[in-house]
Amino acid sequence: MQTDVAIVGAGLTGLTAAVYLARAGLQVAVFEKAASPGGRAATQVYQGYCLNRGGHALYPGGAATRVLRELGISFQAGSPRRVQVLSHGRFFAYPADPASFLTTALLSRSEKMELLRVLTRLALHKPQSLADLSVQKWIDDHVRHEDVRQFLLASARTLTYSANLELTSMEPVVTQLQLSLKRPVLYIDGGWQTLVAGLRRAAEQAGARLYTGRRVTAVAQSDGRVGGLELSEGYLCEARAVLLAIEPADVLRLLPDPLLRERLGRLRPLPVACLDVALQRLPCPARPVSLDLDQPRFYSAQSLFARVAPAGGALLHAVRYLDPTDPGEAREHERELEELLDLAQPGWRDLVIKRFFLPRLLVTGAVPLAESAGFAGRPEPRVEHIRGLYLAGDWVGREGYLADACFASARQAALLLLAELAGRQSPHRLRAAA
Repeated sequence: MQTDVAIVGAGLTGLTAAVYLARAGLQVAVFEKAASPGGRAATQVYQGYCLNRGGHALYPGGAATRVLRELGISFQAGSPRRVQVLSHGRFFAYPADPASFLTTALLSRSEKMELLRVLTRLALHKPQSLADLSVQKWIDDHVRHEDVRQFLLASARTLTYSANLELTSMEPVVTQLQLSLKRPVLYIDGGWQTLVAGLRRAAEQAGARLYTGRRVTAVAQSDGRVGGLELSEGYLCEARAVLLAIEPADVLRLLPDPLLRERLGRLRPLPVACLDVALQRLPCPARPVSLDLDQPRFYSAQSLFARVAPAGGALLHAVRYLDPTDPGEAREHERELEELLDLAQPGWRDLVIKRFFLPRLLVTGAVPLAESAGFAGRPEPRVEHIRGLYLAGDWVGREGYLADACFASARQAALLLLAELAGRQSPHRLRAAA
């Protein structure tokens, strides 16, 4: 097999890059080891319930929605309302808007004034200006009231999906906070498979070829340049450029390069524990979403705001944020999430239709660390010492966090790749990428 560009990984990142490259007139082949595309964005449909792998939310106004709009990928979604906070076994209104800010009993008047000053300050900061400060240190240095401090730490855990805020940079917190202050997050109708299906359709309509159930065993290279991919059963796909839209550990498995190993070996992946539950009905609709101030936990009844369950049914996602340096015991985490649902949705155990526990769901391939200056510590899409090799994913590039980083790095890698190949082919083949 011969192609212009070979992409490994058919998740959001790989499919996005494939659309840009195929629309620019290049021959594109995408290889996915799973039986179907999607990766962590895949959605399992069971009796009308659309179960994502963990609770996903899209931040409008970031790179994800910008790229999807640029590529013409449409979707329907809803935003959570009546968000609550769990503190010492009691539920309070989350101060997310003027009405709830004024009426919530979570904080006293003086505490609310301090919280307002802190949020105003963060809303005006450039995120990169705080990249080398940890979340824990910044909050400790700038917050006086203990209840405000606990509220901000719980919010930071929810924004970053990390329980270790001494490691985590303030940059992703400020980035996500500023996006959420402008527009509420989105839960997508049909689950994130809606985005996967739209991107796949756009890529194939542009001429990209998708090969599922095909395992790549190595990146072929010689004299500092890639030559393609080695596939299982001895097949070879010759390519002028290779884009790896996979996790750092998988990159090193396909390409055991010393410089890459040194660079990617410093990255710290971030897992979470997730309990996803499909119910006959929701026992307590008055408690749709809640973050826990006392433990690193969060849950959401996404079916109240997006079409992800049949009429009358309910879909819950509970998340236990983990410390990437010491994830802890999976069984204990499952028990903690069950207890959270006991508090928020008493009686849920008698209504279960389907449940999945994901003890180590990967959130991102690289925590933005304060010691590495946040997003600046992530690798760039172009691998400088191996010509024709590119990287993309939620752990690549200096823009965005989580899904935003996937889409931003895919777009950047595609445009860099196009610029490289433009000098070695007829200009008329390079149409507009979008």
